[in-house]
Amino acid sequence: MQTNYQTSKRRLSWTFLMLLLFSVMRVQAQEQITGHVKDSRGLPLPDVSIVQDGEGIGTKTDESGKFLLKLPKLGVKLIFRSIGYKNYELVVTNSNNLEVVMEDDIAGLDEVMVTAYGTSKKSSFTGSATVIDAKQLENVNTSNVAQGLQGLSAGVQVTNTSGRPGANPTINIRGIGSLTAEMAPLYVVDGVPSDVNLNAYSPSDIESITVMKDAAATSLYGSRAANGVIMITTKRGASGKARVNARAAWTTSDFAVKFPERVSPAKQWELAWEGLYNDARDFDGKSDEEAREYASNRVPSVFWNTTPLYDANGNLIRNYRSGWNMDYPVGLDGKIKPEAQRLWDFDLFDEAFNYRLKQDYGVDFSGAMGENNTYYASFSYLNDKGVHISDGFKRYTGRVALNSKINDWFSMSNSIMFMNSADVNGGFDARVFRVMPTEYSAYLWDYETNSYAISPFTGKPQLDEGVANGRAWWPRWSAYGALTEAKNSQTDNLQTVSALTFRLLDGLSLKTTYSFQLIDNFYSMWKSPERENQLLPSEGYVQRDNYRSYSHTVNNVLTYDKTFNNLHHINVLAGQEIYSYTTSGSGVTRSGLALPYFKEISLASNDPTAWSTFGRYGLASFFGKAEYDFDNRFYISSSIRTDGSSRFHPDHRWGQFYSLGASWRISEESFMENTQDWLQNLKLKASYGEVGNDRVGNYYAYQALYGPTSYVGTVGVRLNQLENENIKWETNIQTNIGFEFSVFNKLSGSVEYFTRKSQDLLLNRPLAPSLGMDAILTNIGDVQNKGWEVDLNYSAVRTKDFDWNVSLNATSYKNIITSLPSKEEQYSQGVAIFKWKEGGSRYDIYAPSFAGVNPDNGHNQWWKYEFDGNGNIIGQEKTENYNEVNVNEQRINQGSVLPDVFGAFTNNFRYKSLDLSFMLYYSFGGKLYDYNYSESNVLRENFAAYDNLDRRWQKPGDVTDIAKIYTYRTFDAFANARYSDQYIFTNNFVRLKNVMLGYNLPQSLVSKWGLSALRIYFRGDNLLTFGSAKGRGTDPENYGNGLVGVVDASSGVPALRSYSLGLNVSF
Repeated sequence: MQTNYQTSKRRLSWTFLMLLLFSVMRVQAQEQITGHVKDSRGLPLPDVSIVQDGEGIGTKTDESGKFLLKLPKLGVKLIFRSIGYKNYELVVTNSNNLEVVMEDDIAGLDEVMVTAYGTSKKSSFTGSATVIDAKQLENVNTSNVAQGLQGLSAGVQVTNTSGRPGANPTINIRGIGSLTAEMAPLYVVDGVPSDVNLNAYSPSDIESITVMKDAAATSLYGSRAANGVIMITTKRGASGKARVNARAAWTTSDFAVKFPERVSPAKQWELAWEGLYNDARDFDGKSDEEAREYASNRVPSVFWNTTPLYDANGNLIRNYRSGWNMDYPVGLDGKIKPEAQRLWDFDLFDEAFNYRLKQDYGVDFSGAMGENNTYYASFSYLNDKGVHISDGFKRYTGRVALNSKINDWFSMSNSIMFMNSADVNGGFDARVFRVMPTEYSAYLWDYETNSYAISPFTGKPQLDEGVANGRAWWPRWSAYGALTEAKNSQTDNLQTVSALTFRLLDGLSLKTTYSFQLIDNFYSMWKSPERENQLLPSEGYVQRDNYRSYSHTVNNVLTYDKTFNNLHHINVLAGQEIYSYTTSGSGVTRSGLALPYFKEISLASNDPTAWSTFGRYGLASFFGKAEYDFDNRFYISSSIRTDGSSRFHPDHRWGQFYSLGASWRISEESFMENTQDWLQNLKLKASYGEVGNDRVGNYYAYQALYGPTSYVGTVGVRLNQLENENIKWETNIQTNIGFEFSVFNKLSGSVEYFTRKSQDLLLNRPLAPSLGMDAILTNIGDVQNKGWEVDLNYSAVRTKDFDWNVSLNATSYKNIITSLPSKEEQYSQGVAIFKWKEGGSRYDIYAPSFAGVNPDNGHNQWWKYEFDGNGNIIGQEKTENYNEVNVNEQRINQGSVLPDVFGAFTNNFRYKSLDLSFMLYYSFGGKLYDYNYSESNVLRENFAAYDNLDRRWQKPGDVTDIAKIYTYRTFDAFANARYSDQYIFTNNFVRLKNVMLGYNLPQSLVSKWGLSALRIYFRGDNLLTFGSAKGRGTDPENYGNGLVGVVDASSGVPALRSYSLGLNVSF
């Protein structure tokens, strides 16, 4: 395998080098054309694309709207294109100072979209897609492409599950397409499906992103497009004057939602005393006097173990190594004694989480080499330190792209991208944010010197890791504990794309594309022997893992594009694609570190544990598409694709997928002539098609798999996966109906209704334990998504000095399970229960119903239901026995976690050289189970206590939502956090997602400095959050698993509020 990879790598390098050398040898004498492009208000238009009709080589205007282009001769036609403006065509008769004025195009009808294996005008496109340009990305996020997509397209749900540096969000397009198979969209970069993580790309390298949502748009990608397609077009060079762009941004962050206030050490000890007192009175039958004495004597053990400390003469100094100057600081009245004093004043949270700097730098070069060769080269560096002392993410990205026109019938393009990233994770559990008690210090206290103990290894204060040093248990609840545990992931990504285009006849072309992608990942983990388990000291260990994956993609596309009599236009393509993917990995873990800072495998003493893995996947495809339009009024499109996947048995390997689409521009009809002064566009469109899904995460899905085992010293093999040769493709049937409009040259938009039904879902069906296997993969069940999208854009004001543009998008959909073989199944996610049921949603959450706190005794109550034979509720009564309701029959549907509607509201303002933009992201409806909040209502050993415990029940007659507190009795200590709808909330929220304020210095000034443009800006992200979750100290987007509405220990670092200062310079 390694030999094959090295051979492929050498061949690729030589091929790329030869193409590069051949490219730069092309030099011809040509006419030099100069000019200036403005809009209808007389303002210069930067970044206007200018190409010779029928040719690929062209240029772009600079920041002043000026351009320089070399043509083979005068008399050729130039096409000027810019998003938001009508295309302008000009036959060149004069080579100097061409003046071009481009008209506004609010509807974007002349906009050229990147589509599957080609391009299309927006006016003729029959499918559903959204184009996001570089300017929009620039306004929302400068370092993470995927996160920047949130709110920019209707139908696209971007859930930022973590605020950790380098984290990627979950992206879903038009709902949930499967129950267990992968639900991420397909990413296509420069026409080639990409295996590289989106975080590998620098946003400054991206020209545009097209989000393709229905079958008419995606079916040419067949089996890989079941969850939609996100197409990324990277920047290329342009002829004319060479350009240099440099950028720098500095960012600092804190948490977007403030965490609940933790009580002081004194108050936490007093609350613990109260809980112990209640224990003794209610469960042990002690008298008031006995209970007070019990609580005062017992309260230190809530936080500390009995670890007697003696002086040099053997005299007992103290029993508990607590943060007080005495063993028993709480008196019989439940209050801290006047003589009790704190030994240290240390806040773990404030020390471990603070403002840290993120630095983002980049530079790119573009221009021409000779008359027919253009280049683009870029380099960027990102250093994000996050908000925690042990976090960090670094990324280096480099990219080179070359385009060459060899002659009139042959051209080629080549690009190579390399990314190196280093992700450092201290390894602290996400719950550390919520449960760190204020009692502890991060460092070990020396009670004899009344100062922090000094580590003999570092000469610095000794980290306190818990049990052995007196703390009770759960030592990981120290944010500083992450300093004795490190997880490091280093990734190298390489992606090359080379394309050859042959113009065979008038309108007929052949394009051959080859792409190679390589991902190398090195993962290391170290845990110091100072780091303890919950109850026992650890020996520490070291882990080293290596992963490699690489893929080859080759496609050949034959395209015929022709217009007849200026009425009939056809575009036909036929193609073939082969994709191969190989992955491998190996690793070793070894424990037994003699010293805390031994971090190598060779320095561990115990026997190592090793592993390795290998996988291979292949896909062969044949496809075709035909499009026809008549007189720019009627449009018809169709496509078909056949895929063969190695994941399925040869008898079921091949799947066929197709689409049909049609649209009618009513506004172009003669009977609509009287509306042309106010109606610029009205188009009806509809599409229907099928795509497939084979992404079940197992490269050998249909085969029986075996693994090693041993018995009484004899080695052997065991069955790990049952064979099922009958599994086949999931099929995704999609329908889209909608209309697009533009009126008064101000308001434009679209409204679309969609359905998306997934059939033959690939699921692991449970088996009886007696069979020896838990489940078998099979095709069972159907699920459907149906909903609507609205996308509106309004040009409120457009003058020479002032612009104001408004956009709004909204999406609403329902997810319905339409078929299950067992009629009802159950799936558990973390601490919440999601039941799959015909007629229900993939994310319907089931839980007991809370009946409030009994005002007489302060105990929690739940509703116990009585049902008829059909499962309908016919009666209910309250119970204080949670075991009676914590059963499947008593858990009722509390609603779906999917929002009823979500979207964004965006405003863009410009006053002369000053611009301001902001986006409000909103989500209404949908449930969220807030497990973290439930824990904040509990008084538990060694956990933080919160000020919301001030609402606790304290005496008969109190009406409240927090029951009487207990400390030591586990059953009752957890009673306030029992899983029920008490902690299931409607997750309505609005967030000020981003604000950008920028200033472009006058051209007359920057030109004196030898610059072509200079821009300074301030950007804020997640500045404000509105909603009930914020009041609980919960981030409304911080879900535990993408769309799953559970906030618990798996939720990760919450979203960050960021403040950025940036500088862009052009030469």
